[in-house]
Amino acid sequence: MFITCRQLTEMITDEGEGKLSPVQRLGYRFHLSWCSHCRIYVDQMLTTVETLKALPEEPVPEATQAELLAQFRKHHTP
Repeated sequence: MFITCRQLTEMITDEGEGKLSPVQRLGYRFHLSWCSHCRIYVDQMLTTVETLKALPEEPVPEATQAELLAQFRKHHTP
């Protein structure tokens, strides 16, 4: 299975969660074996995820939650 750079970027999350089929995983890994740009991109994504996981969780004040929700609804109401 040959995949493009764009397809690979769409598969990163599924690869990390173990959701790729064996054929998809083979295509993913083959692509990374020759595409240095995607290897760098995947490494950056993994570093970002690990960095975010290491941050302490802090509660969001209720007023902030309410404001964020109001803004979301304002801009995303069908």
